[in-house]
Amino acid sequence: MIVAGDGIQVDGAGSPSNPLVITAKPAPLVVADSSCITLSGGGTTAAPLIAAPRLDPALGNLLACGPGGLLVAGGTGGAVATGCGLTGDGSTGAPVSAAVFAWPHTCSLDDEGGLVYCDSTGALRSEPRGRASFMEDGVNKTYPVTTVPAAANTLIETRSLTIKNPDLCRPAFVIVEVELDVGFTLPPNSGASSQIGGNAVNYFDNRGSGVSASVHSTATMVFQRTIAPGATLVEPLNIRMGRGSGGATYNRIETYMRAFVFVL
Repeated sequence: MIVAGDGIQVDGAGSPSNPLVITAKPAPLVVADSSCITLSGGGTTAAPLIAAPRLDPALGNLLACGPGGLLVAGGTGGAVATGCGLTGDGSTGAPVSAAVFAWPHTCSLDDEGGLVYCDSTGALRSEPRGRASFMEDGVNKTYPVTTVPAAANTLIETRSLTIKNPDLCRPAFVIVEVELDVGFTLPPNSGASSQIGGNAVNYFDNRGSGVSASVHSTATMVFQRTIAPGATLVEPLNIRMGRGSGGATYNRIETYMRAFVFVL
């Protein structure tokens, strides 16, 4: 007795009139589609098995099936069209990159070069641009004839200049220049001094026999300030006098305040 196994078919009784015939018995072909491949056909001559790619119909899918196989829609073959500031086609030999110039300075690019950023709209942005500004205020004021105080460092008046940092990102470096000119009248054997803040800048005396009127000289001081991003500084100019003697008086105070603002 002969028993056929899987895939084998046995016919006949094994006699001369009914010989034993052993043939292959084809197993049924079971196929299933995957997420990217669709299968069709039964695997026969009349209905061959065909595998076809499944193309996602979603908007933005650039793959298409052409007579020569899969391709990128538009026929660019994967090349990238570049615009201003970019070079290359995206291939291994010509990767997409920024079109840059050679670093022209002797210092290190790694240490001294600025940075580039991407803003909320996807546009490239450089570091904030440098700024420079200038402001000034001048006052020439007359007074009733007033005796110069004998005590040193006597505060007479405070004037000020408002200085704003226009940059919201970086601190400002400020050079402040102030000028003071006081008009004194000096009788014989008198004297008087003027000060910018705590700094005595002028002292005049009259050792002659007549009155010296409109005695004056312009004194200047320069100093540095730093202002935080977007902040405002009110810079004071404290006008002081002292060492008044012999009936010395003043009747005019002229000042200038200037600010040179740099944000780099």
